[in-house]
Amino acid sequence: MSNSDSYSNSNNETSFCLLKPETYWFGKKSRIEQYIADSGLTIVAKHQVKLSFKDILNLYPGRMARITMTLRMPYLMQLDLYIIEGPQAISRMHQLKFQIRHKMMGLKMGGFVHAPDSPEELDKHMAILSAAKSNSAYQHQR
Repeated sequence: MSNSDSYSNSNNETSFCLLKPETYWFGKKSRIEQYIADSGLTIVAKHQVKLSFKDILNLYPGRMARITMTLRMPYLMQLDLYIIEGPQAISRMHQLKFQIRHKMMGLKMGGFVHAPDSPEELDKHMAILSAAKSNSAYQHQR
């Protein structure tokens, strides 16, 4: 049984949305939260994470993604990690990240939010992000 099995039940799945540095630079945090709510998904918890350079390398396997994310210098700031729930949350949040990027900057690749592409990536990325969480900044939304 994979860890992703623990992220779902008969009606809902759990996924996540990691806000990238440009979300804060351009003041788009509340707008992204609204897009998530409008999609019918629910933010059930918020955490703050501080990524290390090693975390970035583990989260982004592609060379170009590693370079562009490193240039944003996320290791210098706390980033918001939203735990998302809803029916088919993994695939819906995956699609929503492209819609958000397109609305924010006219492109679908890179920028503003990161969400897992699959249950396997969810497992891998949650392990990395859980280690980066700052428990003192935890907020439960229910």
